[in-house]
Amino acid sequence: MANDLTQGPVSTWLYKLTAPMVLGILAIFLFNLVDIYFVSLLGTKPLAALSFTFPATMMIMNVAIGLSIATGAVVARSIGQNNHEQTRNWVSSSFYLSIFVAIIFAVTGYFTQQWIFSNMGAEPELIPLINDYLDYWYPGSILLVVIIAVNASIRATGNTKLPSIVMLVTALMNGILDPIFIFGWGPVPPMGIKGAAIATCISWFIGFVIIMRALINMDLIRFTFPKNIISAWNSLIKLGIPAALTNMLGPLANGIIVVWVATYGTHAVAAYGVGSRLEPLAVIVIMALTASLPPFVGQNFGAGKIDRIEEALKRSIYFLVIWQLAVYIALVLFAEPVSQLFSKDLEVQVIIQTFLYILPLSYIGLGVCLVVTSTINALHKPKYSLLITIVRLFALYIPLAWAGHMLFGLNGIFWGCALGNGLIGSYLFMMFYRIKKTPELRDKLISH
Repeated sequence: MANDLTQGPVSTWLYKLTAPMVLGILAIFLFNLVDIYFVSLLGTKPLAALSFTFPATMMIMNVAIGLSIATGAVVARSIGQNNHEQTRNWVSSSFYLSIFVAIIFAVTGYFTQQWIFSNMGAEPELIPLINDYLDYWYPGSILLVVIIAVNASIRATGNTKLPSIVMLVTALMNGILDPIFIFGWGPVPPMGIKGAAIATCISWFIGFVIIMRALINMDLIRFTFPKNIISAWNSLIKLGIPAALTNMLGPLANGIIVVWVATYGTHAVAAYGVGSRLEPLAVIVIMALTASLPPFVGQNFGAGKIDRIEEALKRSIYFLVIWQLAVYIALVLFAEPVSQLFSKDLEVQVIIQTFLYILPLSYIGLGVCLVVTSTINALHKPKYSLLITIVRLFALYIPLAWAGHMLFGLNGIFWGCALGNGLIGSYLFMMFYRIKKTPELRDKLISH
């Protein structure tokens, strides 16, 4: 049964929705770190092979996230309209679409992997290791896409605890199974990097079973094709493609920054790599907010309660400003021991500390951008969200980082990135209040 997010205190609902998601998102990060850690114990070549697979695996992940954003938006809205039949049709349509799309990407990836990674510059001795991993990962990714896409349906009901539990369970199972399948234990022979993929797929299967049982118990899915499924797929794709593109642009921009950082040597790349991996942990509450806001926004959008949406966005922005300021202060205070934890090299430590002194303060602006785009997606306006992301990355973030690179060196790159985040956050903050006070702009944004 869905929670009615159109009633009750806004702050209470935001807390109830966001708190479980913090643990769930943390579990996702741990899932990936566990794979990297155990594969690194096999040696440099397996770790390099796993690193080469990241662009391909992230491509499918971003497609799944796009589908999940579209699914969450339409399901939450139909719940807000008290239309259970339509809700079930959306969930069922998303389920079948996610399977169809995942099969296409998995089959394409499976049969083109050798050509793709050879052209990416993978050395010949790495290709068999890459194949060992992806030969299992690609078929298993069908489960991953379904889990991510349909998980949004449960969040749309106002239940963020179950999706978080699924993330935690899959992360724990992956942590248990990784060493067993990679190094062997009892009757299980050592499988190397192939074992990491098998452990991952088994973990996904367990998560898939939990999710499907929940959907059945909540009467949110039917296993016959809904009427007008093609029309439903068309709507989901129109919402999902801009959302997927939005998620793909971040890694692309980061890749450009890495190229510039690399001109300052391996110490700079190593330090920037540490900073980049600390960033998701520094913004984990923001990411939880971006996952919990769409159900609230979607239901109230369906119920026509726009004032509650504005209140939720305002409270979210105020909270993240205070929270991220506290995170920044903590990172500054502990910058030295954190840098020492990740490197024994003094030069690398200094660059890590500089990164932590400059960039995390701008995560306030980044947070404003992310919660605004998350809200816009839930209002069925993903093209606006994509436009904002393009402006942030390619009109501000990258050009300012390049200017800093040219004028002030490595520290200039950090300052340019920080300024880009700060400017887009400030602009969106001002636009929020302008739209709030301008009826015609508000009506345009929420028009169907």
